[in-house]
Amino acid sequence: MLADDVTVTTAQDGQLTVIERIVTDAPAVHRIAERVPVTDDEDRLYSVTDLHLSGAASADGTTITVTGPATVSYTVDGAVAAGGQVRFQLTGGWDRAVDRVTAAFSAPGVSTADCYAGQPGSSRQCTFSELRSGGAHAEQNGLRQGERIDLAAQTGPLPENARFVPTGPLAAFAPGFPSALSGLALVLYLLIGASVLRCRTRLRGELDLTGTVLDLVARGHLHIADGQVSHGEADPLTPFEQAVKTAFSPGPLAAARPDQAELQALLDAEAHRHGWLSTRQPHVRRAGLILAAAGVVTTVVLALTVGEALIGVALLIAGIATFLAAPLVHTRRGRALGSPTGRAESPLAAEIGAIQAMAERRSAVAAQ
Repeated sequence: MLADDVTVTTAQDGQLTVIERIVTDAPAVHRIAERVPVTDDEDRLYSVTDLHLSGAASADGTTITVTGPATVSYTVDGAVAAGGQVRFQLTGGWDRAVDRVTAAFSAPGVSTADCYAGQPGSSRQCTFSELRSGGAHAEQNGLRQGERIDLAAQTGPLPENARFVPTGPLAAFAPGFPSALSGLALVLYLLIGASVLRCRTRLRGELDLTGTVLDLVARGHLHIADGQVSHGEADPLTPFEQAVKTAFSPGPLAAARPDQAELQALLDAEAHRHGWLSTRQPHVRRAGLILAAAGVVTTVVLALTVGEALIGVALLIAGIATFLAAPLVHTRRGRALGSPTGRAESPLAAEIGAIQAMAERRSAVAAQ
């Protein structure tokens, strides 16, 4: 035989104090409900605190094992919805049939009370229920294993504390405040990253040949006069400077066809070698992989625990964006070779024209 006599008292703060007096002639396990389905897409959450036992009972969290007469008391938060609508599972989750349940519910200003018995979600009425002074009384003759008793009552004004969460495969991705905050952080991260990359791309710019060619002219490696180029020998040249000199072969200046891509690669290599231009692509790529991996792990952990898995998705997106942006990252540390203080990011034809004009001015000055 297993019987449960339940007394529920509602406090002014909306919390319920529950006392269950249990009589049994054989071991029985009772699981206090903390999450109850409301619809196919939503669950209701309850918080159970201040659990106390007396008699032949023990507890593992909110799972109570009873081997003889016992009293179980606890406090419940989350039972009061808007307008003083109280809904709470009086008893249930037993691992064996319950022969008899009696329940007394007290709250200020109770105007209606309904008692439901059977499997979770069923609307079968309890054996007996009625309003009484200051509350309601209910009885149920027999509950099968796993069945429950729900009480739905309309009371006077009480603080609302009901909590509902979405269910289903995408429930963990439902946006809450932490998810919204992580989304804003992701947008800020991407905006800052795009701004930094834009600045670094501008720092590299297009290759400006004018400064390097004029430097080679001043050092005696190139001679430009009347639109004609001739070579000379002077101090040693770097690979980049030698490539520029070779690009302006003896003959008409207008016939020069420097390979911009090749010269830019040589310039960057030389700048890296001297430490004026350093690339951090491997480090950025590695950081992106770490961020993405952390995002995957965080998404899985949050999806299986407290929800808010969008935080992990934000980390994953940030990691992927960082990894893809790695080839664009060049950190400039000083002025690279071949780049005069005032940059002239002009097409090749304009640069050759500038070289011609500067060479002619120098020739005119030298002739005076």
